[in-house]
Amino acid sequence: MQTSKEDIQLVQSPLILPNGRIVPNRLVKVAMEEGIAVKHGRPGRNHRELYAAWARGGWGIIVTGNVQVDPRHLATPHDLFVPDSSPATIASYALLNHAIISSASPPPCRSGAGSPTTTTPLEPLTLVQLSHPGLQSSAVVCMARAPWSPAVAPCTSRPDLGTSWMGRALGYLFWPMASRRLSVDQWLDVVQRFVGSAKVMEEAGWGGVQIHAAHGYLLAEYLSALTNPHPEPLPGAPANLPLRLHLLHLILHGIHKRKGRSFTLAVKINCSDFVQGGLDEEQAAEIVKTIVSWGIVDILEVSGGTYATPAFATGEKHRPVNGQITRQSLFSHFTSALLPQLPSPPAGPAIILTGGMHDRPLIASSLRNRACDLAGIGRPACLDPSLPNRVIFNPAVRDDDTALPCGEEIRGSAFFKWVFGGGKGSGSKVEKGREDPADPYETAPAIPAPSNMPSGGIPLVGASISILWHEMQLSRIGRGVEPNPEMNWLIGLFVEFFWWGLFGGGPAGWFVSRANVGRSV
Repeated sequence: MQTSKEDIQLVQSPLILPNGRIVPNRLVKVAMEEGIAVKHGRPGRNHRELYAAWARGGWGIIVTGNVQVDPRHLATPHDLFVPDSSPATIASYALLNHAIISSASPPPCRSGAGSPTTTTPLEPLTLVQLSHPGLQSSAVVCMARAPWSPAVAPCTSRPDLGTSWMGRALGYLFWPMASRRLSVDQWLDVVQRFVGSAKVMEEAGWGGVQIHAAHGYLLAEYLSALTNPHPEPLPGAPANLPLRLHLLHLILHGIHKRKGRSFTLAVKINCSDFVQGGLDEEQAAEIVKTIVSWGIVDILEVSGGTYATPAFATGEKHRPVNGQITRQSLFSHFTSALLPQLPSPPAGPAIILTGGMHDRPLIASSLRNRACDLAGIGRPACLDPSLPNRVIFNPAVRDDDTALPCGEEIRGSAFFKWVFGGGKGSGSKVEKGREDPADPYETAPAIPAPSNMPSGGIPLVGASISILWHEMQLSRIGRGVEPNPEMNWLIGLFVEFFWWGLFGGGPAGWFVSRANVGRSV
């Protein structure tokens, strides 16, 4: 297969967003947990080294890993968060943004259709992903609050770790207390945390924020009938708006009212929770249309699954069928049906499709057929931060040599995946619940879908095996070391997670890191 110059030109072409910002090309380094933050929650030297490496790679948009808006509720003990709006916090995030902008590298060549004009920026659009883990925040794991302090959610529950004795035991170990259902006033406090955190990022010079409403985190829980069976109206939301959209409406409009025009507002949402009784594709499509109708969102990213049914954490490569390339990144069937009903940018938000976008022809075909406006890439960027410039935009690389590294075969992980589940095909099978035609956001109770994972498997833990291995690669990049695709999972766990992550390179490094906790970077 030869190199398609048309494909390169298409992927390199700039895109104008509704707020007037110009994205220099169509490749997005999507949000991934970095796993390298220390106790004060602000980005440090390793974050700057990591994000500078991505900036040198030529990405059109760079999105941070999830930055939690509440320091008491973290997804992992190494999460970034917004502790306050102090000058020290603003300065630390400003330094990270500066590291990206100052390190940005243009692509090797740009010519023909899709060439930038003199107004096209060379640096990427920088977005901070703001998040709240909700039900999935474990006080035992994250150590950000007392072990007996429950997570918060729209319901009283625990994450589903499966029906095996091991799953039940870990569920009670990690979440000794069921989640606490929030009151109306407490939901309004959540709104203010998102709005205030977005203002911090604007003051720090970032290009915008992405609101994380996917993967079973708090905002996704609020949208789902499974975790929010009895939604209450929130003051300030329109009376005719479906109740489960009240929280997202208040957050997005609150940010929109306080931000400048050029500050980009993005949302990440599930096309499906992949669990019966949760959000399905029909409901998700209605939610997306409603959000677009508000006219305040510039970018919308489509993902899917939760950490209990982790579709986003497993890859799916396209396969030849009768000599033709099957189209499919993971969620393109959803976006291909939805996008013809939405205005194209800049009249409407740009749609990011993430999951399985693993070579140049697939990315270009998805853009050409408008399965998306922007192509999101995650795990391959952990193994090669310079993928855009080195591979996708490089005419010297033939199309059939552009398959991106995904870390599908992680050495030393097979046994752990077999025990815990989380490999390919370990998620729950999807079957739609019964719908009440009077309310497209309401799903009647349904029996949980069967699972084809190994007996006793725990998808949440199994998916974490792959996620953690890719975090180990990010740890290496943050130290200025090249990624290692051949790294054994167990060896990497001890070297990257414990030696460098927990102990900072040894006992001496641990004491230095502890001494620096709370200091301004």
